[in-house]
Amino acid sequence: MSATRTPGPSLRPALLVVGLAVFLVLVFGIGAALTTNSPSKPAAPRRVAGTGLVGEPAAGPLRPIEILGTPPSDVLDALRLPEGSRAVTATKWNGSTQYSAKMTFQVGASQGALLRFYRTSLRARHWSIVDVGPARGSPGAAEVLAQRASTDGWFWEVGVVALPTTFGPGATRPDVTRFTVDLYEMPDAS
Repeated sequence: MSATRTPGPSLRPALLVVGLAVFLVLVFGIGAALTTNSPSKPAAPRRVAGTGLVGEPAAGPLRPIEILGTPPSDVLDALRLPEGSRAVTATKWNGSTQYSAKMTFQVGASQGALLRFYRTSLRARHWSIVDVGPARGSPGAAEVLAQRASTDGWFWEVGVVALPTTFGPGATRPDVTRFTVDLYEMPDAS
Protein backbone atom coordinates (compact mmCIF):
# COMPACT_ATOMS: atom_id res chain seq x y z
CA MET A 1 0.00 0.00 0.00
CA SER A 2 1.27 3.32 -0.88
CA ALA A 3 0.93 6.23 1.41
CA THR A 4 -1.12 8.95 -0.13
CA ARG A 5 -1.73 12.32 1.26
CA THR A 6 -5.22 13.01 2.31
CA PRO A 7 -6.74 16.15 0.94
CA GLY A 8 -6.79 19.08 3.38
CA PRO A 9 -5.41 22.53 3.99
CA SER A 10 -2.01 23.31 2.56
CA LEU A 11 0.87 24.81 4.56
CA ARG A 12 2.05 26.88 1.60
CA PRO A 13 -0.03 30.02 2.39
CA ALA A 14 1.15 29.95 6.02
CA LEU A 15 4.78 29.59 4.94
CA LEU A 16 4.28 32.48 2.52
CA VAL A 17 3.02 34.72 5.37
CA VAL A 18 5.93 33.70 7.64
CA GLY A 19 8.42 34.33 4.82
CA LEU A 20 6.91 37.79 4.14
CA ALA A 21 7.06 38.64 7.87
CA VAL A 22 10.74 37.65 8.08
CA PHE A 23 11.48 39.70 4.97
CA LEU A 24 9.74 42.82 6.41
CA VAL A 25 11.51 42.47 9.76
CA LEU A 26 14.87 42.28 8.00
CA VAL A 27 14.15 45.22 5.68
CA PHE A 28 12.85 47.50 8.44
CA GLY A 29 15.51 46.34 10.92
CA ILE A 30 18.32 47.16 8.49
CA GLY A 31 16.65 50.48 7.63
CA ALA A 32 16.34 51.40 11.30
CA ALA A 33 19.96 50.47 11.95
CA LEU A 34 21.11 52.69 9.09
CA THR A 35 19.01 55.69 10.13
CA THR A 36 19.32 55.56 13.91
CA ASN A 37 21.05 58.63 15.27
CA SER A 38 24.32 57.91 16.93
CA PRO A 39 24.98 59.53 20.32
CA SER A 40 25.28 63.25 19.82
CA LYS A 41 28.79 64.50 19.43
CA PRO A 42 29.77 67.82 20.94
CA ALA A 43 29.29 70.62 18.46
CA ALA A 44 32.47 71.67 16.74
CA PRO A 45 33.78 75.12 17.60
CA ARG A 46 32.32 77.77 15.29
CA ARG A 47 33.18 81.41 14.69
CA VAL A 48 30.47 83.70 16.07
CA ALA A 49 29.58 86.31 13.47
CA GLY A 50 30.64 89.87 14.17
CA THR A 51 32.92 89.03 17.10
CA GLY A 52 36.12 87.44 15.83
CA LEU A 53 35.62 84.84 18.58
CA VAL A 54 35.09 81.11 18.19
CA GLY A 55 32.41 79.46 20.33
CA GLU A 56 33.05 76.14 22.05
CA PRO A 57 30.56 73.95 23.95
CA ALA A 58 30.33 75.08 27.58
CA ALA A 59 28.99 71.87 29.14
CA GLY A 60 32.45 70.47 29.95
CA PRO A 61 33.92 73.66 31.44
CA LEU A 62 30.72 74.23 33.47
CA ARG A 63 30.87 70.74 34.98
CA PRO A 64 32.17 72.08 38.36
CA ILE A 65 28.75 73.69 38.98
CA GLU A 66 26.68 70.69 37.81
CA ILE A 67 25.14 68.61 40.59
CA LEU A 68 23.19 65.39 39.93
CA GLY A 69 22.07 66.43 36.44
CA THR A 70 21.28 70.03 37.38
CA PRO A 71 21.37 72.15 35.28
CA PRO A 72 19.89 69.75 32.73
CA SER A 73 21.90 68.84 29.66
CA ASP A 74 19.66 70.78 27.26
CA VAL A 75 20.51 73.98 29.15
CA LEU A 76 24.25 73.27 29.29
CA ASP A 77 24.33 72.17 25.64
CA ALA A 78 22.77 75.51 24.66
CA LEU A 79 25.67 77.51 26.11
CA ARG A 80 28.98 78.41 24.51
CA LEU A 81 32.23 79.86 25.79
CA PRO A 82 34.71 81.81 23.70
CA GLU A 83 37.62 79.60 22.67
CA GLY A 84 40.53 80.03 25.05
CA SER A 85 38.35 80.82 28.09
CA ARG A 86 40.08 79.79 31.28
CA ALA A 87 38.15 78.97 34.47
CA VAL A 88 39.07 81.15 37.45
CA THR A 89 36.49 80.31 40.14
CA ALA A 90 33.32 78.28 40.64
CA THR A 91 30.54 78.98 43.13
CA LYS A 92 28.39 75.87 43.47
CA TRP A 93 24.71 75.65 44.26
CA ASN A 94 24.18 74.87 47.94
CA GLY A 95 20.89 73.03 47.35
CA SER A 96 18.83 75.06 49.84
CA THR A 97 16.77 76.95 47.24
CA GLN A 98 16.20 76.79 43.52
CA TYR A 99 19.40 76.26 41.57
CA SER A 100 21.79 79.23 41.40
CA ALA A 101 25.50 78.88 40.64
CA LYS A 102 28.21 80.69 38.73
CA MET A 103 31.67 80.37 37.28
CA THR A 104 34.19 83.06 36.51
CA PHE A 105 36.39 82.83 33.42
CA GLN A 106 38.91 85.00 31.67
CA VAL A 107 39.57 85.25 27.96
CA GLY A 108 41.86 87.20 25.65
CA ALA A 109 39.16 89.44 24.15
CA SER A 110 37.64 92.86 24.77
CA GLN A 111 34.53 93.42 26.85
CA GLY A 112 32.66 94.61 23.73
CA ALA A 113 33.59 91.52 21.71
CA LEU A 114 32.56 89.30 24.62
CA LEU A 115 29.15 90.99 24.94
CA ARG A 116 28.54 90.72 21.17
CA PHE A 117 29.59 87.06 21.35
CA TYR A 118 26.97 86.30 24.00
CA ARG A 119 24.16 88.31 22.41
CA THR A 120 24.75 86.46 19.13
CA SER A 121 25.47 82.95 20.41
CA LEU A 122 22.63 82.91 22.95
CA ARG A 123 20.09 83.96 20.30
CA ALA A 124 21.48 81.34 17.92
CA ARG A 125 21.07 78.66 20.62
CA HIS A 126 17.39 79.59 21.24
CA TRP A 127 17.75 81.73 24.34
CA SER A 128 15.51 84.80 24.60
CA ILE A 129 17.55 87.91 25.38
CA VAL A 130 15.93 89.62 28.38
CA ASP A 131 18.37 92.47 28.99
CA VAL A 132 21.68 93.90 27.81
CA GLY A 133 23.29 96.75 29.69
CA PRO A 134 25.26 97.85 32.72
CA ALA A 135 25.66 95.22 35.43
CA ARG A 136 24.21 96.19 38.78
CA GLY A 137 26.73 96.67 41.59
CA SER A 138 29.84 96.36 39.42
CA PRO A 139 31.14 99.67 38.03
CA GLY A 140 32.17 99.39 34.37
CA ALA A 141 30.79 95.89 33.99
CA ALA A 142 28.08 95.00 31.48
CA GLU A 143 25.75 92.02 31.24
CA VAL A 144 23.67 89.95 28.87
CA LEU A 145 20.69 88.25 30.51
CA ALA A 146 18.80 85.51 28.65
CA GLN A 147 16.13 82.92 29.39
CA ARG A 148 14.86 79.63 27.96
CA ALA A 149 12.50 76.79 28.81
CA SER A 150 14.03 73.42 29.61
CA THR A 151 13.00 69.80 29.30
CA ASP A 152 12.98 69.61 33.11
CA GLY A 153 9.84 71.80 33.20
CA TRP A 154 11.62 74.91 34.51
CA PHE A 155 12.77 78.11 32.91
CA TRP A 156 16.48 78.83 33.13
CA GLU A 157 18.24 82.18 33.09
CA VAL A 158 21.84 82.80 32.23
CA GLY A 159 23.52 86.04 33.11
CA VAL A 160 26.90 86.79 31.59
CA VAL A 161 28.65 89.70 33.31
CA ALA A 162 31.73 91.02 31.52
CA LEU A 163 34.08 93.09 33.66
CA PRO A 164 36.11 95.91 32.10
CA THR A 165 38.95 94.72 29.88
CA THR A 166 42.48 94.99 31.21
CA PHE A 167 45.02 95.92 28.58
CA GLY A 168 48.46 94.37 28.48
CA PRO A 169 51.52 96.58 28.25
CA GLY A 170 52.59 97.16 24.66
CA ALA A 171 51.82 94.65 21.95
CA THR A 172 53.38 91.68 23.76
CA ARG A 173 50.42 90.81 26.05
CA PRO A 174 46.85 90.44 24.87
CA ASP A 175 43.83 92.13 26.35
CA VAL A 176 42.09 90.07 29.04
CA THR A 177 38.47 90.23 30.14
CA ARG A 178 37.05 88.40 33.14
CA PHE A 179 33.43 87.33 32.93
CA THR A 180 30.99 85.31 34.98
CA VAL A 181 28.39 82.86 33.74
CA ASP A 182 25.54 82.75 36.27
CA LEU A 183 22.83 80.08 35.91
CA TYR A 184 19.46 80.32 37.66
CA GLU A 185 16.48 77.99 37.75
CA MET A 186 13.23 80.00 37.52
CA PRO A 187 9.68 78.84 38.34
CA ASP A 188 8.30 80.61 35.24
CA ALA A 189 9.23 83.06 32.48
CA SER A 190 9.56 86.57 33.91
